[in-house]
Amino acid sequence: MTESEKNIILDFVSSKIPLDDFYQKMPQYKNEDYIIKNYNEIISNRDCDALCYLRLVPIRNIKSFENVYKKLLLEDWHIEHEDIVGSFQWHFNKNVANISLLLEALIKIPKYLQEDVVTKYSYIKKIIYAIGAQPQPESLSALEKLAAETSDEKIKELALHQLEKRKRLGRWEQKTNK
Repeated sequence: MTESEKNIILDFVSSKIPLDDFYQKMPQYKNEDYIIKNYNEIISNRDCDALCYLRLVPIRNIKSFENVYKKLLLEDWHIEHEDIVGSFQWHFNKNVANISLLLEALIKIPKYLQEDVVTKYSYIKKIIYAIGAQPQPESLSALEKLAAETSDEKIKELALHQLEKRKRLGRWEQKTNK
């Protein structure tokens, strides 16, 4: 990513230029395949700086980025994990395969999130919420297994709370998308 591209992205996110001007200056960013290609290059190069900028580029169909976010979630060279986990709760919540990915993310907590216990458990809580948002009954089984097998009392408490909530309310999107 060039310095010029970074500056145009910053102009857009700081509201110095509207979306139309952004796309006029960088029409390639209208193409989500182009953006996905850039994400894959950034992941290959482990370019944290470029990732921070690319994450600011508007995208129209977040669902097309699921595979990119799956790759990024388990990487330990960037600082976008909390936002990415949120995407699994809100957008990528119809795929049973995401449950095992999210469980793996519980094991592979990035170093920067482990430095502070409050930050670490906030991230863990987001992962557990994302697990709860995945298809049932698989998500419920995963939460039950997590609560039964973990030796971490806080994780057990969070998993049991989410399990109770899911059993009582069902999947969250059924309630919010009516």
